[in-house]
Amino acid sequence: MTAASTATRRSRDTRWPRILSGQLDLAAVRRFHLYADVILVSIAWFAAYSTRFALNDTLGYVINESASYQAALPLIVPPWIASCWLFGIYQTTRLKTVIDQIQELLKGVLLGLLVISSLAFFLRELEVGRLVVLLTAAYSLILQGASRAAFYRIERRLQATGRYHLPTLIMGAGTFGIRLLQKIQEKPELGHRVVGFLDDDPDARGSEIASCPILGRVSDVRRIVEEYGVREVFVAMPRLGHTNMLSLVLDCEDLDVTFRVVTDLFEVLTAGTSVDLVDDLPLVRLGGRLPGAHYRLAKRAIDIVGALAGLVLTAPFWLYWTLRIKLENAGPAFFVHERVGKDGQIFRMFKFRTMEIQTDPYCKAPEEHGDPRITSYGRWLRRSSIDEVPQLLNVLRGEMSLVGPRPEMPFIVAGYDEWQRRRLSVKPGITGLWQILGRKDLPMHENLHYDFYYIRNRSLWLDISLMIRTVWAVLSRRGAY
Repeated sequence: MTAASTATRRSRDTRWPRILSGQLDLAAVRRFHLYADVILVSIAWFAAYSTRFALNDTLGYVINESASYQAALPLIVPPWIASCWLFGIYQTTRLKTVIDQIQELLKGVLLGLLVISSLAFFLRELEVGRLVVLLTAAYSLILQGASRAAFYRIERRLQATGRYHLPTLIMGAGTFGIRLLQKIQEKPELGHRVVGFLDDDPDARGSEIASCPILGRVSDVRRIVEEYGVREVFVAMPRLGHTNMLSLVLDCEDLDVTFRVVTDLFEVLTAGTSVDLVDDLPLVRLGGRLPGAHYRLAKRAIDIVGALAGLVLTAPFWLYWTLRIKLENAGPAFFVHERVGKDGQIFRMFKFRTMEIQTDPYCKAPEEHGDPRITSYGRWLRRSSIDEVPQLLNVLRGEMSLVGPRPEMPFIVAGYDEWQRRRLSVKPGITGLWQILGRKDLPMHENLHYDFYYIRNRSLWLDISLMIRTVWAVLSRRGAY
C-alpha cells in the first residue's frame, strides 16, 4: 500500500467519527434501517410486478392490473418487516459476525415469503401472482442485503467512537481473561469498555492489568455489577465449575446484565451450541434478558386456550378412565398431592391414580418398569402420560403452566440450597425440558440444570417447541415408568 493511499484511508477513517458524532445515535440508525427496509420491500414488490408485466408475452397470459398490487401493499410490507424484526435484523450488531447477519436476513426473508404466500392463498381477493411473490423475495434479499451491509458498517463505526460502549466485567484474570481484554481493546467497534476483573487469587488483589483493576473476588460479582453499572460479564475461568457458575448467574438474574462464557471452540461446535465471537475467541451466552409482561400475558393466554382444548378433547374418556382405575383397585380415581409452586406456594396437584391405594403418597417415584406399586392399568396410564391430564385443571386455576419445571414435593424443596430455590421463580409445568431430554430416565431433583436453562432462556418459541416435542416424547414412551 502506498503512502498516498494510506493517508487517504486514514483521512476517510477519521472522517467517519466526525460524521457519526453529530446527530446520529444507535437508536436513530436502527430506526432509519427499519424505515429504509419498508421502502426497499415496497420497491421490491413493484419491481417484481414490473418484471412479471414484462414477461406477459413470454408466459402467454396477462398479469392482473397494477391497482390490485397497489391495494395489496399495506398487507405485504408490515408482516414482511415483522418477520425481519423477529429474527433480530433491527437489533444490535454487537458481537455479530457477517455470517450471523446473512443468516438473520435469510430467515427473515423466508418467513416473510411464507407469510405472503399464506395471505395470497387464504385471501383470494388479493389476486396476486405467485411469480410476483417469489420475485419479491429475491429482490428483497438483494436490496435488504445491501441495506443490512450499509447499516452494519455505520453501527460499527458509531460503536468505535466509544460513545456506546457497554460497561463490561471480566471474571478471571488468567490467560483467557487477559487475552479477551486484548481482543476487546484492539477492536473498539465491538462496543465494550472493560471496567475491571474479578479473580480469587489473593496475590492479584488491588493490581492492574493493562490499566484495568482487579476489583474483587468472584463472589463479589453482584456488588461490582451494581456499583459499576456493568451490562455484560465475560466468564474466563475454565475451572469455575458449572454449579458455581450457575449460582453466580442466578444471583444476578434480577439485574440487567448478560453473562457470556469464554469456552473451547471444539466443545461448542460439537455440542451444537449457539456461539458469539470476539475475534477468534468463542463465547457462549448464558440466557438473555428475562421476558417481560407481554410474554407472561401471551403465555397465560396459551395456557388457558391449551388447557381448555385439552379438557374438551379428553372429556369423553374421563368416565372410562375413572371406572377402569376404580374397578382394578378400589379407592379414589384421582391422586391429589401437595406440591410447591411459584414463589414457594403450596398447591394441590391432580393426577389419575396409578399406584396401589396403600402406597405412601410421598415415597420415591418409580424408576423402573417392574415397580410392584404400580397397578396394571396404572402402568398404561403412566406410559401414555394420560395420568397427567387432570393437571390441565391446575393450569386453568393458574397454579401451573403447560410448560415449565415440574412441581416438586415440599420435603425435597425444604432441602434446596438458596440457588436451587430459584427454580421456584416461575410456575411449574406439565411438560418441560427435563421431560423432553430424558423424562424419568433422569431423576428430577438431581437435574435442576435443565430447569435453570429453561428459566434463563424461556420464550414463546421455546414453549411451543417443547410442547411439540412433548408429543414425540409421549408417543415414544421414552423414560416413562
